[in-house]
Amino acid sequence: MLGYIDVLNDEQSNQTIKLVEKLEKVWIRRAPVPMDFFTVGACTYLEGVENIAKYHKHRRVMNPVLMKHFTWLYDILVEKLSTVFGPVEVVDELAYPGFHVFGHKPGQVSHPECAKRFEKPLASLHVDIQYREHKCYWNTYDEVDLEETLSFTLPVELPKNGGGLWLWDWMKMDEEWISKFNFQDDSQKDATIKDFMKDVDPRENKEFWDNGSLPFEYNAIYDTKPMVVPYEVGKLFYHTGHVLHQIIPGYKLQVGDRRMTLQGHGIKCDGIWKLYF
Repeated sequence: MLGYIDVLNDEQSNQTIKLVEKLEKVWIRRAPVPMDFFTVGACTYLEGVENIAKYHKHRRVMNPVLMKHFTWLYDILVEKLSTVFGPVEVVDELAYPGFHVFGHKPGQVSHPECAKRFEKPLASLHVDIQYREHKCYWNTYDEVDLEETLSFTLPVELPKNGGGLWLWDWMKMDEEWISKFNFQDDSQKDATIKDFMKDVDPRENKEFWDNGSLPFEYNAIYDTKPMVVPYEVGKLFYHTGHVLHQIIPGYKLQVGDRRMTLQGHGIKCDGIWKLYF
């Protein structure tokens, strides 16, 4: 299942940007200079997979900071997600949903090389399996669904020419294939997909895009084979389950462009979705 939810209006999105910028001192650089990629808040896939103790140390510092500035945002997020998924809550035991920032810090512009790099694939082709690092927490509940997981992105700022996500949502992947995709570089992905599809790739067929079965328009500007999910400021995109995906590279980026998103995941435990990052 995948779809959009209207969450923030323009004023609320701008307010979020200002508050994230106010927290500049706690932005964590995740790419070497001159690449500008930062996170705000503890992050399982960047910290927990390496050192879960480091993740929780960061969480204990950042959760109060995020809650101080974004209680109103989390309240809106929980309300909106609840209309689609039922009971939802942000939990103190894990990191609160946090931010990705691809682009410059406040009052700056990115190096031209940064824009050039971000016009190429900059994130791995992967399936979200962050939940594996939190088994100790899930084990405190009686019923936990680790198959129909939740991932969401809420853009609050996008480059002039937009941004989005690539999805390979028809690929039913077992544990072996999930591991294979999550640890490959870009040079391997096409060969792996081709092998998986046994040389029968529905993306090559015009009917794949024109049969009316897809809820999103194919945007030819990205010249891509996967399903294209265009982002819109203030509109949350979600998907459930083990869906293969990758961030779409930027298109004709300028040094002043920036992509800022609220990121999170959810696991349903005893009938309530627990949100985390």
